[in-house]
Amino acid sequence: MGNGIVKAGLTVVFLFILIGSIALADPPSYFDLRDYNGQNYVTSVKNQSGGTCWTHGTMAAIESNLLMTGVWTAAGESGEPNLAEYHLDWWNGFNQHNNDDIYPPEGSGLVVHQGGDYRVATAYLARGEGAVRDIDGQIYDTAAARFDPDYHRYYVRDVEWLVVGDNLEDIDSIKTKIMQYGAMGTCLCSDGGFISGCVHYQPEYYYYDPNHAVAIVGWDDNKPTQAPNPGAWLIKNSWGGSYCEGGYFWISYYDKHCGHHPEMGGISFQNVEPMQYDRVYYHDYHGWRDTLSGVTEAFNAFIAESGELLTSVSFFTAADNVPYTVRIYDTFEDGQLKDELSVTSGFIAHTGFHTIDLDVPVHLTFDDEFYVYVNLAHGGHPYDMTSDVPVLLGADYRTTVESSAEPGQSYYKSGANWVDLTEYEVTGNFCIKALTKLGVSYTPNSSIGWLPFEVEFEGSSTLDVVSWLWDFDDGDSATGQTVSHVFNHAGSHNVTLHVEAGDGDYRSVTYRDGIVALADTMKSLSVMGDPGTQVVVDIYGYNSIPISKLSIPVEYYGTMKLTLDSFSTAGCRTEVFDTLVWVHYDPWNRRSSFLLYNLSDMTLEAGAGPVLKLYFTISSSTTAGQYADIILDGYSGHLPMFYSPLIDYTPRLSTGTVSLPYTCGDANNDDAVNLLDVLYIIDYLYGTPPGPAPDPRESGDANADGVINLLDILYEISYLYDTPPGPAPLCP
Repeated sequence: MGNGIVKAGLTVVFLFILIGSIALADPPSYFDLRDYNGQNYVTSVKNQSGGTCWTHGTMAAIESNLLMTGVWTAAGESGEPNLAEYHLDWWNGFNQHNNDDIYPPEGSGLVVHQGGDYRVATAYLARGEGAVRDIDGQIYDTAAARFDPDYHRYYVRDVEWLVVGDNLEDIDSIKTKIMQYGAMGTCLCSDGGFISGCVHYQPEYYYYDPNHAVAIVGWDDNKPTQAPNPGAWLIKNSWGGSYCEGGYFWISYYDKHCGHHPEMGGISFQNVEPMQYDRVYYHDYHGWRDTLSGVTEAFNAFIAESGELLTSVSFFTAADNVPYTVRIYDTFEDGQLKDELSVTSGFIAHTGFHTIDLDVPVHLTFDDEFYVYVNLAHGGHPYDMTSDVPVLLGADYRTTVESSAEPGQSYYKSGANWVDLTEYEVTGNFCIKALTKLGVSYTPNSSIGWLPFEVEFEGSSTLDVVSWLWDFDDGDSATGQTVSHVFNHAGSHNVTLHVEAGDGDYRSVTYRDGIVALADTMKSLSVMGDPGTQVVVDIYGYNSIPISKLSIPVEYYGTMKLTLDSFSTAGCRTEVFDTLVWVHYDPWNRRSSFLLYNLSDMTLEAGAGPVLKLYFTISSSTTAGQYADIILDGYSGHLPMFYSPLIDYTPRLSTGTVSLPYTCGDANNDDAVNLLDVLYIIDYLYGTPPGPAPDPRESGDANADGVINLLDILYEISYLYDTPPGPAPLCP
């Protein structure tokens, strides 16, 4: 079986080299990827929904590359390549559905299904979030899961931006790339006035911006068009097979945008492969949004999340013919990069996104910082920043898409000094990424539970493992591929699996906050007050992990009537939250519900203490023995919840009571502690039938142990009659 895989891989490589060598010759005057040396390298025509042409142009090009290289079949897939345009549509990161750079991560940016472009698509691909197969994530009406271990992801190692030139002087570059790598993304302005007989041509003097994306799959130098000179691109559209020539049409070489637009004229998606990396480190969530011209040296700082092998880096170039040097450093101190770990140099011919394999891979250790330095000889350094994005490619209406950055992430060289990029652009991060392989992983049978929390772990590795060592982040460890562990400490745990391989290779995997052991509580504290006065009831919360929002429903009823006057977080742990909402108020049924959260991404750190103060007035008609419980259990759509970035859950709840003041030990409530109270408790415990309970009940719990029994009788007798007298009643 192993030899068969090797032979199949060599065959794919041989065919790809053969295709490439043919393409290096002068391109023919007529070419069609659907019949290239008797083979079809174009997938079926799709029929788009909504404004998703740009996703279809992108996936058409990637699918074509997978066909040309044979990678799709070599990866064990069946049928023709078929990738999920709508997974890209939902999860590109620029839209109102999701943007990781804002909190909460939705609500602004592009409207889903209403636009994007090839830079948007490349940002998604470069992060390693796609492309995924049609059968994995192709849902239009709702978003498919962003990540799923069962997804088959395909990584695009290189994306190049090409143009034909004002006088078509570089047209052979585009033709050659199509012959080497397959279909190419492009754009046009779709307008009925520009198309005639399935041939499109927008003259240069018509200013309309592009509003549609398609894929180039061939050409004909002699094709008559509306332009003064012949020559046209063969275009795969995404409007179904009944459009024009079976879903295909032609665009003149001299069209204003197709092949000419600097960002969307000719985009080549190259070297597509099954995703081989376990983790992609980046700060530039939105990819290339601007370029810092005149800068040649830049680096990004990262923190390793596991013991892993750094094998590749990726970055953008903003110019053609750029020599580059990549260096990995272990230290940045006193303004200098130190302790070089690896260096790789080369040359990049075309503007775009590039993945570079390191000559010497670097072993990383969990929580250690490492630094990826890139020197680009010219063209400047591309970076991410808050930017305005065309809604439908080049439509007149545009929207702002927010990016975010933090100091200490990206630096550029100015003279002899390194400068933090946020000093130049507060939302800026360089488009430099680190790609790593773990070679080891583990699966828990459960990741979240209540103390004591028992979890079974099973390790796996692609290495020849000699030994397995587990660190549970609580002082305990274990050995073996499969182990069981009981967590007795609340909070999140960074469980690590270390393996030693037969060739002396050491790897580890740590899933940060991978295990969450809960012991969280929320309770109302008991208080006493006189009739007609106001009391303050503290809602007390303990959270073992950081939480971003609290839902607190309160019911307050019993034999005592309470009126809720107001509420506050003054003096509470939740003063860090900037929003307190009274989401429901029902005075008739004596219940209210509150929501506490931050508009920013600030969380309430693990800890204990008051989270909300409730101000009640006790009815002036209240008489002795009446009370009201403060209940947090929830009611009709209002549930007690802690919301965490890790999990949303209901803490364990306790009920407090509002009651009138009482004298501790005054079981019969006659304002004195004497023998009558001892007899009252005896009658309550041993009378036939039993006498009435102490009122309030707490007044009979003389030793404050939570129960009323013989010990309380003895406690009060000692206090009243011993010489010297015993301690005074305590009561809860």
